Amino acid sequence: SSGINAEWPLRPGVMVIMDKDPVELGYKNVGKKTAMDKRDFVVFAGFLILMEGVGALMGMMTAPGGAMRPDDDWFDNLVKPSWNPPNWVFGPVWTLLYFMIALSAFKVYRKIGFSQALPWMVFFIQITLNFAWPLIFFVGHQLLGGLIDILLMLVFIILNISVFIPVEKSAGLLLLPYLAWVTFATYLNYTLWRLNPDASTSHLCYIFSDNVFLCNN
Repeated sequence: SSGINAEWPLRPGVMVIMDKDPVELGYKNVGKKTAMDKRDFVVFAGFLILMEGVGALMGMMTAPGGAMRPDDDWFDNLVKPSWNPPNWVFGPVWTLLYFMIALSAFKVYRKIGFSQALPWMVFFIQITLNFAWPLIFFVGHQLLGGLIDILLMLVFIILNISVFIPVEKSAGLLLLPYLAWVTFATYLNYTLWRLNPDASTSHLCYIFSDNVFLCNN
């Protein structure tokens, strides 16, 4: 059985009885490794590559002059609120947030591995919505579509925090700055949509392996 039922004399007249599992007694780190091994480093590197690498790739491809926007000044011509951040802010902010997201996921992995489906399903859904947003917004020129995507992302970030905290509290807390930034970005997306009611287009772009770029306006 998982419980321990043993008794032994530590010294004459003293008897210790344990009939519960150590976890039930509150020793949550019993049997848990504390030092990182080679597999841990590989997994952490994987999370970093996913977040920083794919995030940077999406940023470069969807930036003005990028592979998906070679001659695209659509965003520059939008009416923007006075509090719209300058473009240079987004790169450093997302670099930091992606690192925190990767670290958060790694902390959960260290606790449960990939043995529980729900935390990882929620995590990967919100990350997919994150990576999809610049494609919808910047490449597709869809202000409303981007708003729908980012609202869904916001919901799944909240769900992500709620399923990470019971596993590892610090992992959930690491996602709070991400939640705050996406909340701000959601309001910015909403404001841009309200200020530019006719800005959305049917801009469909395709990139082929030979780098031929076609767009149907």
